[in-house]
Amino acid sequence: MEKRIGIRIRRTGRLLLILAAVLILTAPALAESELRGYTKEEGYVYLRLGKYPQKADGGIEPILWRVLTVDEEKAYLLSEYILFARAMHPSLKEYRDVLKGDFAQTELCQYLNTTFAEEAFTEEEMSMLLPCKNFGKVFLITRKDIQNKEIGLGVWSKPGVDPTPKQIKDNPMSRAYGTEWAIKNNGYDPEEYPDPSVHVMNAAGTDEVTLQEKRLYVFKAQWGSFSPQWVRDQSTKDKRHAGATKDGGQIGHIEVGRDNIGARPALYLAMGSYQIVSGTGTMEDPFEIVPADAAE
Repeated sequence: MEKRIGIRIRRTGRLLLILAAVLILTAPALAESELRGYTKEEGYVYLRLGKYPQKADGGIEPILWRVLTVDEEKAYLLSEYILFARAMHPSLKEYRDVLKGDFAQTELCQYLNTTFAEEAFTEEEMSMLLPCKNFGKVFLITRKDIQNKEIGLGVWSKPGVDPTPKQIKDNPMSRAYGTEWAIKNNGYDPEEYPDPSVHVMNAAGTDEVTLQEKRLYVFKAQWGSFSPQWVRDQSTKDKRHAGATKDGGQIGHIEVGRDNIGARPALYLAMGSYQIVSGTGTMEDPFEIVPADAAE
């Protein structure tokens, strides 16, 4: 009897040791401890930074970001959600003839780096960000990046070929959803404008459109009920247009004065400028970060 008990104890001990080893080996996959770029095996790391209205009633919430890439200098972040809808530039002619398609000179780029940035980030948070070329510290993703499957994005459908429902579902870029605020209000006081059919001026200030046409557009349910978003590149087919996602997830183009296309901000977070104080880096439990000197 004692011999049998001893054998059982030894077996139990070995099982516990094996279980402990398995837990140690799998721990990195269960919880992240630092920022990293997208991998096909592990997906994205997520973090929160800044705050912005996201609820239908204007309720302010932390902004959720996915980490696309990380290098020695910076982490490339993309907002998980479309935060608002806005025209790229009010004048199509000026965009084509004067700006020559330069995103840095567009009204949307200026808005991202002034009104939006001032509302979304504290001065300490802004100090953690690096500028992207001459676009400022808040910008839009490029056509090339939005088609890059190596960073988890990519476009499945080809021109003239409708994607399958599965392709749309499996394509992260096709599932760019707007917040309640972007879809239902987009900056308009719901008490002042309760009726989406009310007429207001368009981006150019020349024609009246319905308020619904100035709010973020939502594609039909058959396409996944996601929303279109701008990319910062000028169209090569029509110089009055900029790139934007379409109903099948493909990249097309549309006139820059369109009010109901989404802005999904992107940032460069400077490495060494922050410290992770909580979270595991998942979408459900994103990293909470603070300026490096604030955590000392």
